[in-house]
Amino acid sequence: MSLMRRDPWRDFASFRDSVNRLFDETVGKHLPLPVSSWMEWKPSIDVLDEGEKFVVKADLPGYSSDDLEIKLTENSVTIRGKLKEEKGYQDSCYQVRERSLGSFSRTIPFSLQLKPEEARASFKNGVLILDLPKADVPKGRTLDIETD
Repeated sequence: MSLMRRDPWRDFASFRDSVNRLFDETVGKHLPLPVSSWMEWKPSIDVLDEGEKFVVKADLPGYSSDDLEIKLTENSVTIRGKLKEEKGYQDSCYQVRERSLGSFSRTIPFSLQLKPEEARASFKNGVLILDLPKADVPKGRTLDIETD
């Protein structure tokens, strides 16, 4: 009698690997793009709260400022981009193709109001940086309770 428990998930992992290998060796060879490129790509971002403003940093390798569009409202920012295939490579037969092409759109909502007219954008070394000043929010007031 064995004291070791059998792991049923190990059998599934082996089966999954076999199916993936079969797919890659048959259908995968005839696809124009890798399956992962069928999913929509979105840039990685960081959103920092620096008190008076939000700072958004987006990684956009391979893009230039001409490939990007930024739309700003009082409570969100939308970053859109389009990356076209490099000239001279359209008719090539790729052996490996992992770099994404096409367009993306990413909207970042904010819980506080922004000042769109004072926002600034910069782009350097494939990183988009947005400085988004916060709108002044009324602080409210304390009410005195009237008594008779």
